[in-house]
Amino acid sequence: MKEKNLTNELSAALDRLSKAVFSQPLDKSAEQKLTVRPLQHKGQRLFQIERQRGAQAFHQNLEGEALLQLCADELDGRYRQALIVTEESAAQYSLRQNGLYKKSGGAAVPRPAAAQGHDREKQYLLREGEAIPALVDLGVFTPDYRIVKARYDKYRQINRFVELIDQAFTDSDEKAITILDFGCGKSYLTFILYYYFAVRRRMDVKIIGYDLKADVVEHCNAIAEKYGYDGLRFVHADVSKDVLYGEKVDMVVTLHACDTATDYALHYAIEKGAKRIFSVPCCQHEINATMHKGGELDVFLRHGIVRERMAALLTDSIRAQILEDRGYTVDLIEFTDFDSTPKNIMIRARYTGKKSRTGRTAAFELAERYGFRQTLLELEKDD
Repeated sequence: MKEKNLTNELSAALDRLSKAVFSQPLDKSAEQKLTVRPLQHKGQRLFQIERQRGAQAFHQNLEGEALLQLCADELDGRYRQALIVTEESAAQYSLRQNGLYKKSGGAAVPRPAAAQGHDREKQYLLREGEAIPALVDLGVFTPDYRIVKARYDKYRQINRFVELIDQAFTDSDEKAITILDFGCGKSYLTFILYYYFAVRRRMDVKIIGYDLKADVVEHCNAIAEKYGYDGLRFVHADVSKDVLYGEKVDMVVTLHACDTATDYALHYAIEKGAKRIFSVPCCQHEINATMHKGGELDVFLRHGIVRERMAALLTDSIRAQILEDRGYTVDLIEFTDFDSTPKNIMIRARYTGKKSRTGRTAAFELAERYGFRQTLLELEKDD
């Protein structure tokens, strides 16, 4: 990859610029982050400069030539990472020791193509060949942005997850979002979400991923730092007992957070009043392990495979009822086809504020009759 002068790169993108972000300053006197966005003011195209210092943000409007002079005088060579997004493409820049920048990405951001008949190959929202360099580090893409064959099922899953989120944001005009990802693991989805909101939707994004594996968290933080994803960080934590993020949260996601970790994530989302929840549960062992015979459902308990599937469906049904009681509209939808993964139900919820207790009451009666324990039900019993 050729090394670049950042001012020249910004100049070349200026007419089509959607956003530029400068992060990881080399000295303490520089702003922690500087963001540039175009705006129209009295019929004139200007560029708004947002300087981030601690919790404060300062704004300034400049004409194009003044912006380029600012870049040459104060930004070029002073920040380790830069992101330049135009209407057609997005590129990452990393500062080298010689004072020039190495460019990553820069390929066009494709638009979903219209379907042409039933036999047309599925067009993914995030398509093969799209310049998402973090997916190369994570082993999903090859260096030329092709899908690694062994990761194809995972690629389909994260694409489907983002497609469902995209549907929910079709009419949204939100400019900023804070997301928590519980049980993020190797964080394929977490990085894709950051790319989707920061690059595709050009929003101010803050995402925190939680996982139990310290080495995985360290690796993911290194990738986020490498590409200047300053709004993305990963935390080593047990979500069932550790203190988590205490500020306002807009969205909570989980993709195969194991067993009761999903329950703690949903409970956290409820307590924080998260506006949106997207959760694909995994390994619902709890009810299956504690349930005994007690009534009409006994017919489902005779054979192990039926008992296991019924317990999993009952678990997600109870989770949905609790969310509805706590003010959410809830859909249980097919996440992906069963051949890709048997853990293929997504709980999709949006907060409306219309609350009840009928669902929890019915669930408690069922739990008492069949003797099972369900963590979210226990966590929500006093609310």
